[in-house]
Parts: sequence; structure tokens; C-alpha cells
Amino acid sequence: MRKSKVEELYDQYAKGYSTGIEMPERFSTGRAAMSFADDITWHFLLKYLPVDKSIEILDAGGGDGIWALKLLELGYRKITLTDISRGMLEEARIRLQDIKGREEVTLLRSDIANMKEIEANLFDFVFSQYDAVSYSMKPKEAIRELARVAKPSAYISVSLDTKYRRVPELIEAGLINDAELLLNTNINYDYDFPQFNLTWEELTGFYTKAGLIVHEVIGAPVFMHQVKEAVRKQFEENPLLKQRLLQMELMHCTNRSLVNFAGHLMVIGQKT
Repeated sequence: MRKSKVEELYDQYAKGYSTGIEMPERFSTGRAAMSFADDITWHFLLKYLPVDKSIEILDAGGGDGIWALKLLELGYRKITLTDISRGMLEEARIRLQDIKGREEVTLLRSDIANMKEIEANLFDFVFSQYDAVSYSMKPKEAIRELARVAKPSAYISVSLDTKYRRVPELIEAGLINDAELLLNTNINYDYDFPQFNLTWEELTGFYTKAGLIVHEVIGAPVFMHQVKEAVRKQFEENPLLKQRLLQMELMHCTNRSLVNFAGHLMVIGQKT
């Protein structure tokens, strides 16, 4: 089967991904405030993660294993990490190879929109962080697949880029046609492949169609990605100030009037 463009590029850039060398973007005006996005993401994953360390967890589109590593460090062992890129799976293997419990982690190449390798009703907790659902270009099918492989009552968390946040970034870059395309089609080209950017209403709609109950709609972050990068970096270097700002985010990141302009959109639902 011919590789998709997203698979080709992630294979190409996999070795530098964990050190911060990412694929070149088509424009330089994007703002994500990733340290805050990561902290907010982890806060809500922990909120819904079952306390039983023997549960089966799916990290779908798990890339180089950064989230799987955090779970292993907490004592969870039965983790299946999938990704469409063999290069990213190899980087995950390297990252996790010396971590206690690694022998129970399964690394599996799989398309998040068609996880035919995985049987139904298998996982106690399912999550896909940072764009695998949007890169699949089949978000409805991807959510349906995540629901299919989850056990009844399991929580399912998905994160991807918000649509309306992207519009001013594209305008600032002078990409007016791209901004219009995004608003009309939900399709954006950050890199050399398309992705779906969604509103919380659209993503929760896919949850509902998949038979999931939506519990939380989260922006990650809702404020800090709008702060100038140089200023934000100064704040991030001050642990006490960083914590104050994170608490500010956590107090307001579920305000749905803010979420559609957040750096990332995160939705947590539950299979009935």
C-alpha cells in the first residue's frame, strides 16, 4: 500500500522529533504554547485515567512515545501504542527500551481511521493526543474506530488543532486564500499535507454519532498561546509564575466560549 504524505513526512522527520526538530511549517505565525498545552492535557488525562494499573490503554497515534513514557512512569504497563509511521514507532521503541515495564507495551502500525488490527471492546482507556485524528482526514471514522475498540464505560480522549485559532494565524501570514479554505472546508495545510481543524461543536458531533457521551470540552491553552513568544518563554522559566498561569488556564479552559480559539481542542467522552 502506498504511503500517505503524512506517513512519508513523519518517517522522514522521526529521528529529530523527540529533540524538537519538527517538520518545517508553511507559515511561521502559528502559536500553540506547547508547554501549557502539555500540562493541561496531562491534567485531564489523569482526571479520567482509571486508578487500576492493570488496565488496557490505547495510545492512538502515539508517535515517539512521550505519553506512553509518562504512563509507564506511573506504573501502567498494558499499553498499546499505534502510529501510521514506522519511523515514529521506532523512535518510541528507543525512548521506552530501558523503562521498567516496557516489555508489556505493544507498538503497532495502524491507521487510526481503520484499526482493523485491533478487536472491538478491548481497551479500558483510549486517547489520541495532538492531531492523529485530524491528520487522518477522516475524523468521523477515526472517532468511530476509537469508540469501537473501547470497552463499555471506557473514557475516550481526543485532541487536535482548533479551526478558528488558525484563521488569524493564516491572515497574519498573508495566506488569505488558505484562511478562506479553512473556514469553508475545515481543511488546513500547516505542512505539506492536509489536516482537519475542527470546532468543539463539530468534534463533539462526531462523538455523539459514535454513541459516546461527552463529559468535557477543553481548550489547551485558552490564553497563553496568545501571549508573545518571548514574553511567554520568560514566564515559563519562572516555576512559580508558570504554576500560577497554569492554574489560571485550568480555571477557564472548559469555558466553551473560549475553547474554539484555544491552541488545541480536547474532548473527553465515554462509551455507553
